[in-house]
This record gives sequence, structure tokens and C-alpha cells, in this order.
Amino acid sequence: MGYSKALIVGLGLAAALGCTGVVGKVKRALRSPGEELVTMPADVWSEYKCGEQRLPFFRLEQTELIPERVTAGDDVNHRMVYALCPTEPTAVIEGTLQTRILFKGKPVARDANDAYDIKPGRWVVDTFIQIPPQAETGIYSVEVQFLSQTVNFREERSFAVKGNPK
Repeated sequence: MGYSKALIVGLGLAAALGCTGVVGKVKRALRSPGEELVTMPADVWSEYKCGEQRLPFFRLEQTELIPERVTAGDDVNHRMVYALCPTEPTAVIEGTLQTRILFKGKPVARDANDAYDIKPGRWVVDTFIQIPPQAETGIYSVEVQFLSQTVNFREERSFAVKGNPK
């Protein structure tokens, strides 16, 4: 990915000045929804010494929400990075991936994929979540949960919404 020098300098300057909202919006604009293999399975196998691990070996390496502050009607990018060493070179782990949006401790939206595959190697998964224009001001969170026979995880990240004046 070749980004312009001006964009990279701009990101660095914005970060140095503490403009996290600007940096978040720029980072979000550079991302596309979907999955991308970033490290081949053999390299992940070596990195995590999977021959010495109980298989399947799974690691949720990162989750983040960009930006952390949004206005109602905007969207947030949820990024998940994971690594998997399966029991067989091309095996996947099928399970249910559920995403919930919580506000004041209660679910306000839910999405579930009952046939989601965790794949060998290191993957970056980007999804975009549209915040309804009528959303109230406050702290919300995105909860992602994966359930299968061999791998389970739950991760939650918070973000702030500024509601539109009524």
C-alpha cells in the first residue's frame, strides 16, 4: 500500500498535536470492509511455535474501534486481528460470530453469522457499523463474541456518540 508522504506526515502531525478524532477519521477512511490474509499460515506457525502448542492454537491479537468519538449518523470501523494454527494445514474453525451494540448496558442492535470461519494464518477483519442518526449522546460499546467447539472469545470496546440536537 503506497500512501503519499503528505498523508503520512499529516497523520504524524495530527497525532503529535493530540487530534485523535482526526487521526481516527483518516485511519477509518483508509480501510475497507472485509477480510485480508496478512501473514501466511507457515509464518504464524513459526512465530507462535505451534508445533509445541496444543492445537488448534488461536490468538485474538487485536481489536479496535476507529474513531472512538462519532456523531450520530456516522460509522465506526471495528477491526479484529487474529492468528490461527489449525490441527490440519487448511482446516478452519467454524462457529457463530455475534456482534452486539450496547447502550446503558442493554443491547440496541445485534448481528450474528452462524457459519463464520476462523482461517489459518493471520487475518485482519474490518467491519463498519452505521450509527443511527437518532442515536442518543452517550457511551456505547461493541461486543464481539465467537463460539465454537474448540475456540471461544469475547471482546468489548467502547466509543462515544454525540447525538444530533433535537
